[in-house]
Amino acid sequence: MALPAPPPARTAQERRLFIFAFLAVGFGEIISQVLLIRELIINFQGNELSLGVILANWLLMTALGSWGLGRFADRLPPRVPIFVITLILFYLILPAQLLLARTINNLIGMEPGEIVGFVPIFYSSFLVLAPLCLLHGFQFALGCRILAVGTETPATQVGKIYISEATGCVAGGILFTYLMVHHLQPFEIAAGAGLLNLIAAILLLKPWAVAWRPGKDVALEFLVSSMVIVALALGIYSVASGTIDSLHEVSRGWQWTGYNLVHHQDSVYGNIAVTQSDGQSNFYVSGLLMFTAPDPDIAFIEEVTHFPLLYHPSPQRVLLIGGGVGGVLNEILKHPVTKVVYVELDPIIIQVAREHSLTRALDDPRLRIELTDGRLFVSHTQEKYDVIIVNLSPPSTLQLNRAYTQEFFRKVHNILSPGGILSFGLPWSETYVSQEMISHNRCIYEAVKKVFPGVSIIPGERSIFLASADPAALTNALETIYYRFQDRDLATRLLTVPYIQYKLSPERIERLLAPLRAGDPVETNQDLRPIGTYHNLALWNVMFYPGSRGFFNWISRMQLWWFLIPVGLLLTVPISINWRRVSSRPMLLPVVLAIMTTGFAGMTFSLISFLAFQTLHGYLYQKIGILVAAFMLGLAFGGLSMNHIMNKLRRDILALGKIELAISGYAFLLPLILILLFAHLDKLPPFIPAEVPLSLLNWGAGFLVGLEFPLANKIYLGSKSGVGRVAGTLYASDLCGAIVGAVLTSVFLIPILGISKTCLVIAMFKIASLVVLITVTACPRKQTKGA
Repeated sequence: MALPAPPPARTAQERRLFIFAFLAVGFGEIISQVLLIRELIINFQGNELSLGVILANWLLMTALGSWGLGRFADRLPPRVPIFVITLILFYLILPAQLLLARTINNLIGMEPGEIVGFVPIFYSSFLVLAPLCLLHGFQFALGCRILAVGTETPATQVGKIYISEATGCVAGGILFTYLMVHHLQPFEIAAGAGLLNLIAAILLLKPWAVAWRPGKDVALEFLVSSMVIVALALGIYSVASGTIDSLHEVSRGWQWTGYNLVHHQDSVYGNIAVTQSDGQSNFYVSGLLMFTAPDPDIAFIEEVTHFPLLYHPSPQRVLLIGGGVGGVLNEILKHPVTKVVYVELDPIIIQVAREHSLTRALDDPRLRIELTDGRLFVSHTQEKYDVIIVNLSPPSTLQLNRAYTQEFFRKVHNILSPGGILSFGLPWSETYVSQEMISHNRCIYEAVKKVFPGVSIIPGERSIFLASADPAALTNALETIYYRFQDRDLATRLLTVPYIQYKLSPERIERLLAPLRAGDPVETNQDLRPIGTYHNLALWNVMFYPGSRGFFNWISRMQLWWFLIPVGLLLTVPISINWRRVSSRPMLLPVVLAIMTTGFAGMTFSLISFLAFQTLHGYLYQKIGILVAAFMLGLAFGGLSMNHIMNKLRRDILALGKIELAISGYAFLLPLILILLFAHLDKLPPFIPAEVPLSLLNWGAGFLVGLEFPLANKIYLGSKSGVGRVAGTLYASDLCGAIVGAVLTSVFLIPILGISKTCLVIAMFKIASLVVLITVTACPRKQTKGA
């Protein structure tokens, strides 16, 4: 019986069309990732734990799709229609999962603004992300299988898919950040990404683009072509008729089921929603209740405002960072101030406050509103202020932590007038103070003490920290505070002379602050070691899950030498396996380990660049897209460069070892470069913003990571394994390393160890994988009988 003819090789034109299809796949991947993560953040309040869990689920499901479903790619005939069906599925699944992301809180019985634990975050994000991620992982393996048909260089074809996907991610990230998010609704953006995939499907289905086989493939061609045409027609109709806009409105209503939603709006920074109940307006930002009006939390507002202003003899110029429209501005303007500068990042918050008349202070002639990042404003203003009030949430994220570090307090010190006062608040308790709460407040207390000689604390459910370069400014007698309160004739509802006497009683303050002053020494909260974020994470998790106390206490003592244990296992296990394997089997395990540790390194380098950018330049959401694009562009250039030289290499293992060594060297150099950049940022020419050097650093990291993947595929394919299986396995290994990097780095390594030691962890793992690579290559291997 004659053997079946091998499938025909793809023509150059067919390959170019398939490369374009994977550009569309990469574009759709980054769009779907950003859309779904933004929606989930609204439900989970977006701290590093929730983001780490969401991102880890995304990478895990994509890895399973690539590794698990990728094994089926080699068993399937290399038919383009199967790939086209995956493009159609993407178009159908993305809107459905976006709708699920908006309504998942109702399905699991979670109220808006509710603090969500680890388990609900995990299974909710799993349900939302799994279909798309499994599909994308399978697309990668199947695409590599199709493009490699009939070629003598399958590794080069895998590299082309890798490069095309990365390039599509770059284009999608830039367009989303700078264009789509400003002008389109989420469902419109999803429809656009889906239509691009359908256009790619149509191009692949052209008769001259695909070598169809006779017989049953004719029916398959007709069926798939009909599906694409119907899907494309429905997509165009939904956009043209406004059905997409209706779905956006209806789904927002479902998301807020049980609430009278009177306003909702997406901005580049999050989602703003306003609900009403019995004449009370509730203002939510990304699902978190920020304030209510016209009856806000008056105790909090009056204390956070009046105490720092009463400690100053004549507060003329006041700077307020965040949280002004909830009533704080109204209280500030009751004092005889001449100028108030209110810094708010999101202009939509001011707009919605005006539309709903949430505060009358916005039209006061003494007020100037600055729409920028608070830390960025403090770093660049030339004005001096008598009182600076930081009214931000506690440091639950790396972004917020920037307003509670030693370096930030030093910048504030530079813009305070003589005798000026800084004020900020942190959670405390008048009944029971846990060790986690003590550590949380103590690390920030130590940071502010290193800058300001005078520091006082007014304890309460939210303690008010007061700091001044002049210690005498904070030693006013109670009678002086009473006199100023009465002399300024402040119309307050809670704050009275007896209440002030109660809050400022020396006996009360001494009793409530005794645990803070007697607590164990802790690390100072710093820009490059944001330990405050970790202690905040521990505080809230232990509060809701007391059983986690032991874990958080143990992990808070993390030291660099701890990582010698996993590094030792990484060295010994593969080498011991190598001694027992037969010589006829390829050397695959060291390659998988190299790719896995490179995935970890790439994710960690990106997170470090994000933190450095936030610290140096201020959080401007749009510009973070530049850093992502820079890494993906470096990834594409690295893959393209390796594809160009890969078939000319004589010793592939030696080349892979050199890349491993280069990544290790980069890990050693990165902290030194960042330290120099931090020290000399002011010396950069004004036309070179901070994102330029950081983007170059991220591009370099992406370039090194991109060099390794095509070469690893070439080595692995030497085993004569199927292209789909090999590409899927290595892609999954890369993603698994990135999973560990996403969670471990953002939640634990950077906050506890700091950036410098985190880079040393990367170097340790890369050196270990290099040693395994060299050792397994050099060591003699067990021979099989008859070999």
